Amino acid sequence: MSEVSKISSGIIQDDSIIIREAKPNLEEGLVFAQFFDEASEGFFKSMLGIKTYEIIADAYVKSNNEYSFENVTIIEYQSKIVGIVSGYTCSEKEGFRKNILSQFQGGKLRIMMFSVIGKILSHFLGPKGKEDYYIQAITVSSQMRGKGLGQRLMKHSEEIAIKKGSKTMSLDVSSKNKRAIKSYNKFGMKIFSFWPNFLNLPPVFTRMEKEI
Repeated sequence: MSEVSKISSGIIQDDSIIIREAKPNLEEGLVFAQFFDEASEGFFKSMLGIKTYEIIADAYVKSNNEYSFENVTIIEYQSKIVGIVSGYTCSEKEGFRKNILSQFQGGKLRIMMFSVIGKILSHFLGPKGKEDYYIQAITVSSQMRGKGLGQRLMKHSEEIAIKKGSKTMSLDVSSKNKRAIKSYNKFGMKIFSFWPNFLNLPPVFTRMEKEI
């Protein structure tokens, strides 16, 4: 049985928890890619196929893009990565290199289809306004949930947002993910809007925000 599976329920307070900046390391990028896809509830893998992790990891080790290690914070337990959070400001997003995933050698058709869908979604998802810090993805491994690690990542992201001069934090979460919505509520985030919000269609994404 692994050390992680032996952990009892309850908040972890010991020194074996480390929150650190991400590194431009391909192996770490592959781990990030798995967490990132999990945070999207499998959307990336459904679009990009079996090369999903390699494609995201390839972008992860490069600078100045939305998947870059530069935007990522890692949380470790006993030297094992157990969660990630990725975020950036509106101005940072405006400066990101375009079509970074297309630089990966392979799966060109899938990447092209994903880019088209991503461009459509980008009109509704992402930071809104110059003073908004957007949490693109946040997740903790299933064995470590309910132990306060997600709240630590949120708090760390808030500190980063404040340092960057942001006045709000925002994120988009699946409207079906009631557990996540409840967790973000505990951190002080409130429901701001839904998407889509026309033709009486059921919401797919819930936008949540917090003033900081």
